[in-house]
Amino acid sequence: MTHGSRGTLILLVLVAVTALAMIVPAAVGFTLREHESARAFLYSAILLASFTALIYVANKSRKPRERWVSHPFFVLSAAYVILPLLMAIPLTEAVPGLRFADAWFEMLSGFTTTGASVLDGAVPRSVHLWRAITGWLGGLFVLVYVIAILAPMNMGGFEVLAVRNERRMAGPALSRHISTEYDTGAAPDATLARLRLQIGLIAPLYAGLTLLVWVLLSMAGNPPLVALILAMSVLSTSGIVPGAGWEVAPLTPLSEGVLLVFLVLGLSRTFWLAGTREHGARLNWRQVEIGFAVVLLAGLWVLFLLTYALTPDGRGAAFFLREFWSVVFNGLSFLTTTGFISSATDLQDGFFAGPAGIVLLGLALIGGGVATTAGGLKLMRVFALMWQARYELEHLVHPAAVGGDGAHMRGLRTEGAFSAWLFLLIFILSVGVVMSALTILGTTMEDALAYAVAALTTTGPLIHISGSVPLSWGDLGDWQRAVLGVGMVLGRLEFLLLLSVLWPRS
Repeated sequence: MTHGSRGTLILLVLVAVTALAMIVPAAVGFTLREHESARAFLYSAILLASFTALIYVANKSRKPRERWVSHPFFVLSAAYVILPLLMAIPLTEAVPGLRFADAWFEMLSGFTTTGASVLDGAVPRSVHLWRAITGWLGGLFVLVYVIAILAPMNMGGFEVLAVRNERRMAGPALSRHISTEYDTGAAPDATLARLRLQIGLIAPLYAGLTLLVWVLLSMAGNPPLVALILAMSVLSTSGIVPGAGWEVAPLTPLSEGVLLVFLVLGLSRTFWLAGTREHGARLNWRQVEIGFAVVLLAGLWVLFLLTYALTPDGRGAAFFLREFWSVVFNGLSFLTTTGFISSATDLQDGFFAGPAGIVLLGLALIGGGVATTAGGLKLMRVFALMWQARYELEHLVHPAAVGGDGAHMRGLRTEGAFSAWLFLLIFILSVGVVMSALTILGTTMEDALAYAVAALTTTGPLIHISGSVPLSWGDLGDWQRAVLGVGMVLGRLEFLLLLSVLWPRS
């Protein structure tokens, strides 16, 4: 293909992968004797594969288009617009009575790793597997394009890591400013080369870890299909469970312990970058994100202990241990924007009962690590803002003091804090816009806040626990879901990437 059709080639590859992935729920459906849903996935796979082949043949000699079409924002946006529509095709046939609008929302929430579900009642098990697969593919898609496309442009959280004195960032080819490589004729080929390289490095590691979690959860006593769905969900931080909404058969503490260990992957870029041979993972401040996450979670634990100590109820040590485990598990789960809710959580009389669930909303807003599948503002950005605030407070006490934090931390405190502040303003503006649109469409202000944050942080289960009463995605109208669908895509796309399109550097 010519340079002008590289974006089309990337989309065709994604459609082909989607068609291939449909074979898995088709095979599982035939095995479980769910023949109707199995045929829906099989026929859809054949249809998409044929469609992809025809489009590829038609584009082999395509004339090049304007170079702006190859900008990553347009390619990534097209992926989030087109793929959920195609993923929804078998869902309408596999679930009788399901409207295409509902199926689209289900697949969009899966591919953006949000995990917001509108399915209710008895649903074929192969459908739940397909939901988990879309979330798993969405997580892999995020990892690849963040490391292969956004990192060289100093975006996706990498802009916070740019240091003025030493330009050593988490990637061997990162430029010293927002890259202008997409203005060159060779850029599409370079982009494809990076994508192929990162897919070859990340996909085996991602799949291998999924297999490991699947085996461990199966050994913990979970049915194989349930274990596979949970394994895909924890690696992609989608929070998708094998049931309607967030109510799933209670997991054992051992199963939740396995999930807790692998939720840590959503806190720091270190593991994924080390797995892809990126030298930046070995920088001295690589543990900043994990350390900051520990401080946040420790604060949540202290708050729980103080609450329990000041309001004793005499329910004994067993209740205290269950609630403490709930705080530990739910805190890490929502900080990584996964949204798993521990089976030990008591939504009637426990720590997160009623308005207290707003604490988890705050954790989801902070989000996970840079170059992970987690959403939110990102730990590194919030840390940069707090580090700069600490410096400003010290400067008020000692105006003549000179910062001695070292080159890396000084850069994080100045350039990094400025980038983080810009991102925070855009994020707050986006929350306000989504809330306003939902309010106009009839949603109350309190509920609109929960829905908007859940969509923009890609933490679908947040609405079940963050408010005074549990909410449901199924209670929303089509226009409200459309607004939240846009919010999910915005939460996955880099806001600064959009700014680079609207106001390109000269």
